[in-house]
Amino acid sequence: MTTSTPVGHRLAVPGELILDELAACQITHVVTVPDFVQMSVHAKLRENYLPDVEVIHTSTEDEAVVIAAGLYLGGANPVVIIQNQGLYACVNNLRAIGLDCGLPIFMMIGQFGREEENFGQDPALSDRRVVRLLEPLLDTLEIPHLSLEGPEDIGNVRRAYELSRERSWPTALVIGVPTAWT
Repeated sequence: MTTSTPVGHRLAVPGELILDELAACQITHVVTVPDFVQMSVHAKLRENYLPDVEVIHTSTEDEAVVIAAGLYLGGANPVVIIQNQGLYACVNNLRAIGLDCGLPIFMMIGQFGREEENFGQDPALSDRRVVRLLEPLLDTLEIPHLSLEGPEDIGNVRRAYELSRERSWPTALVIGVPTAWT
């Protein structure tokens, strides 16, 4: 199995490696509005790569946040997988449920719309507002975030998850490049 696939001048992380990290975090549920940037992750989930993980597809990111919160309160260990546009759509629920209630909503957020020439660069330099505003919004909401820009960042999956649990607070892993297919 290959460990990475070229994307522009950067290397994308295969969906299997990301899912292996989620398995190490003992994730029980993936709650998602499918994300284009993380399509290889979704494909592997459809192939039952993690047979003990239940995938819950939602119509909106608001639903994903609420369902993940309920699962957590019920003793499960969920991750929310969405894209940047979806985060913008669910800010109020994320504020009320994640921030005001202090729940550890662990999110993996794909940077949809990011230009290939911006891979490996500061997202603030993107020509696209949808990309530029994600990290400043997370900062404004006081949501810690880590990046996954290439294979060297794979440990950030676990770090972001652990940070959410240590602080009992939302955290985000920003997936900056499309995940790789193997």
